[in-house]
Amino acid sequence: MSETQPNEQTPQRMSTRTQPRVNYNELISPQNSLSDGIFRSPTASTRGRKKRPVPIEVMSDLSSSFGAMYNTPPKRGRPRGAGFVGSVRGRGPTTRRATTEDSLDSENHLVIAVKTGKRIPETVDAWIERYNELSTGALAEIQQFFFTISGCKGHVTPQMSMGLSYKEIVSRMTEEFEDDSADYPMIQGGPMKKFRTNLHTFLHTLVNHVKSTLIFDHVLMDSFVQLLTGMADSQVRAFRHTATFCAVKLSSALVDVTIELTESRVKTIKQIEAEKQKIKNNATGNEKYEALVAQKSQTEERIEEVREILGYFFRSVFVHRYRDTVPDIRCICITELGHWLDIYPEHFIEDSYLKYLGWNLFDKAGEVRLRCVRALIPIFEKRSMPEKMELFVNKFKDRLVSMVLDKDVDTSVETCHLLRVMYNVFPLLLNQEDCVPIYELIYSTNRQLAMAAGSFINNKIFMNAEHPTKQAIPRNVQPIIDLVTFFIEGECHDHAAYLVDALIDVSKIAKDWATMVELLLNDKSPLNPLHETKLIDILACSVEQAATGEQPVGRATTKRGMVSHREQREIEEEKARLTDILIPILPRLLNKFGSDNDKAQWLASLPKHFNLSVYATARNQAHFTELIETIDTLIERHVDEDVLQELAGVYNALSNHRTTGPMVEAHKMKMLDGIAAFLRNSFQQFEDEAMGEEEEAQFVAYMRRMSAFSGFINLRHWDLWEMFVKVVSNYDREETKRDVREYAVGMMHVQVVYDFIELKTEGEAVKRDQVLKLRNRRDQLIDILAETIDESAYGVEQAYLCICDLMVFFNHLDDVKALDPLRLELDDIVIANLKMFLRINVFENNETEEKDQTKRIEMMYKMRHLVAQFVKLIVHGCLGLSHAAELMRYYQTHYQQFGDLFKTLLAKCREMDFIATGLMTVETLESLFFEIERTSQKDPNSDEFNQIRDLAKRLSHVFGHDYAKNRFAVAALHKKAIDYAFQDFSKETDSEPKNIYFLEVAMEFSALLLNQDKVAIHRYLLKKYVEKGGSNEWEPFRLYSVSLTDRSTVDDDDAQSVRSERTNVTIRSSSSSIRGRGRGRRQRVYDD
Repeated sequence: MSETQPNEQTPQRMSTRTQPRVNYNELISPQNSLSDGIFRSPTASTRGRKKRPVPIEVMSDLSSSFGAMYNTPPKRGRPRGAGFVGSVRGRGPTTRRATTEDSLDSENHLVIAVKTGKRIPETVDAWIERYNELSTGALAEIQQFFFTISGCKGHVTPQMSMGLSYKEIVSRMTEEFEDDSADYPMIQGGPMKKFRTNLHTFLHTLVNHVKSTLIFDHVLMDSFVQLLTGMADSQVRAFRHTATFCAVKLSSALVDVTIELTESRVKTIKQIEAEKQKIKNNATGNEKYEALVAQKSQTEERIEEVREILGYFFRSVFVHRYRDTVPDIRCICITELGHWLDIYPEHFIEDSYLKYLGWNLFDKAGEVRLRCVRALIPIFEKRSMPEKMELFVNKFKDRLVSMVLDKDVDTSVETCHLLRVMYNVFPLLLNQEDCVPIYELIYSTNRQLAMAAGSFINNKIFMNAEHPTKQAIPRNVQPIIDLVTFFIEGECHDHAAYLVDALIDVSKIAKDWATMVELLLNDKSPLNPLHETKLIDILACSVEQAATGEQPVGRATTKRGMVSHREQREIEEEKARLTDILIPILPRLLNKFGSDNDKAQWLASLPKHFNLSVYATARNQAHFTELIETIDTLIERHVDEDVLQELAGVYNALSNHRTTGPMVEAHKMKMLDGIAAFLRNSFQQFEDEAMGEEEEAQFVAYMRRMSAFSGFINLRHWDLWEMFVKVVSNYDREETKRDVREYAVGMMHVQVVYDFIELKTEGEAVKRDQVLKLRNRRDQLIDILAETIDESAYGVEQAYLCICDLMVFFNHLDDVKALDPLRLELDDIVIANLKMFLRINVFENNETEEKDQTKRIEMMYKMRHLVAQFVKLIVHGCLGLSHAAELMRYYQTHYQQFGDLFKTLLAKCREMDFIATGLMTVETLESLFFEIERTSQKDPNSDEFNQIRDLAKRLSHVFGHDYAKNRFAVAALHKKAIDYAFQDFSKETDSEPKNIYFLEVAMEFSALLLNQDKVAIHRYLLKKYVEKGGSNEWEPFRLYSVSLTDRSTVDDDDAQSVRSERTNVTIRSSSSSIRGRGRGRRQRVYDD
């Protein structure tokens, strides 16, 4: 399937009305065969023809009109239509020829119709009438139309159309193509966004209106073919782009004509057969039979003529432009080829056409690859001639399999769909190795890609599954077992939610809850314990997503708006079905699998997604009682935190529902009364030193149970505060001290928050005694937390998080004056301890490098959470903006881990106070400058100093490019930097200020100053310089001074470079420009 390079010569004109019609077959493949380059481009000798003789009077007009053009070519961009009219006026009135004004007027109608999309059929009919009246002028009009929609300002006249070859016409229009025409309609947006659609409609309408007449007029079609072929061969992108689009769209319209003619031929053949039978029976002649035979012959001739034009277009335009340098031209070609394959597979599904799709699968442009894949999908969906697709599939299978991992997500999605439909046609095509990349995509974070992979898996594994109902379906047992096996073998055991989300909308078995629970309860089930665990995980995830309609975290595609009525109705229907299935069975499942932590946790989450109103019916009240008893048993049995949290959440959901709340509230309070009483008795045993190991374990277990419920109910009713304080202060059992302290502190924190929310709800009506009591408890808790952080005792991370939460809560009082005593302000020692904790455990923590990947991810999540809490304190106004310097110190070194948090903090700081943000930036740099060694402070080429300067450069970008908006912040920054540079300097004792080199750091912000602010800052600098008795030898001073100087005020004698790698000193003229503010770059400064 080789092909020659396209010939550079543009074809000459084809035949006109007075000459025999061109034989396209001879143009297409003289001496060619399928085995020898079926897509060989036509040579110059076969593609061109001599132009017809031009009448003498017309030639004289051309000579007088174009004389100036041939002798002295005009400047580019000048219009060329004005002089074409004068010579016509002297001719007799024998035959009216179209003038330039007529051509432009008609061209305007065609272009306006396409640009606006209005009255296209009427415009086409009007042009056809003009063509029938005077073909020469109409052809010039349509040629002018093609050049105008390409963005060309030149004009085509009838004289040019008749007397010049198409190569010469295209060449002249190329000269008329102005520079400002580069933005041609094909690539314009805005008002022209529908241009392609309108042009498509215009071309199809034109062909449809002349499909029985002018399409077989050799003058019209030859003009189209030769002009568009010549434009498509042009080096001007606009011509090539527009002509390719028009050529392939005309080809599509001609394909429609061919199909219509083919159907007509089939119908005629049937009629001929019927007439043959009549003739045979009557043994007489039949004029209708002869007419049908003649009609059939005419139809076949027309089909052959249209196919010849199609073939010429394909070989003269498509074969060269499918590999054009412009990606959109390649996309146009591939898209239309896919359309032809879809609507006319009998002709186009051949290796000689399919190869172009296969070759472009390797295109470097993602959009081209996407168009190729989309072109192939309908072929396999319709199963059009699979025997003809076999060679193509075998040749390009490996490439298609690799494209499921394409860097363009849309291409990956469509490739998965293509492989799915290919599998339906060729079930043995893909082996296990080919399928593995698709299997892995089911856990992709992109939902569309995961669902595409899910569709493939559903077709390959679960196609025979039946639609789920409220009853178990035996036929779905094996597909469910296969699903569990696939989940286990995928080795992504913690991502069941991702697996379910990928399958829930495309596979029937993902919602077959009845068959799932039947498998779990069946004692003769083929499931082993591992399979049971994974099936319960899948069941819980499927129930949650079906009842809520929410995707897993990290999988959501776009921001969801309001749920539509249809989606809400579907959710309610699924919720009702799962409720009817699981309510009678859930207690049995909990009793059977409740001893396992994971299984108990997942099963316990199911009631939260039920339609709890059904428990009000008489037949379900027994199930409700059984469920509550089972949950109580699990609470007594388990000590795992996650399981207890889930069980407490179920109790909370049942208590808050209007139907089940009255039924469960008394039972819940009774259970919590028992837990609280046990805690008091156990702690009393501890104080009496009568607590043994068994009692200690029981005490910890009941602390866990009460802690699990504390997140859902205020513990004030049981008055456990004083006991918790004593536990934190006095409990000293080493093995359980950490857990007991954390549980006690956590419950104290939650109780304070609950009490604060209740007082806040009461508003101004709150009693002062309640406010003071809460303040005392809060301060008591703050003291405990601060002491924990200071001593790095057990629960230090929890203490840090609790303090951050309390600061946010108690600094948002909603302007309730009665709550003013509760406003929280930490002392400097506590804040310093918070910063130290953050520094040690986040920014200076190197333990993550020694852990495996999973643990590193978990550790990074915890560290980001700690940083986010500190950011929250600043954003909510609990700490001043100056405290943000603690984080900005690490903006450069830890940007990869916390860059999004740093950027959010800086953006919020700018919103709150521009000036304070500028001062905070200086404080950040000052703290780093202060910490480096004294020798590095005086060596601006040292690594430590360069790190500070790089940080300053990064932070300077935060202020943006609106210098007027930032002027006060940047000015305050420079003033503070100058003060710091001259801080504690005495001329009598020091040779230079110890911080003078900090000015070189501040230089990074000089470009942010307006010119008038530079003058003001420079004056302030000179003032400090004079006050401190400055020396002319201070090199940083001179560098900083020149960065504040307006270049227009620097004299030649005052400009010099003071540092080039710390050694070179050269004098520079005022016309030279400063090349930068960094080290080793030449600077101009005042020579004081």
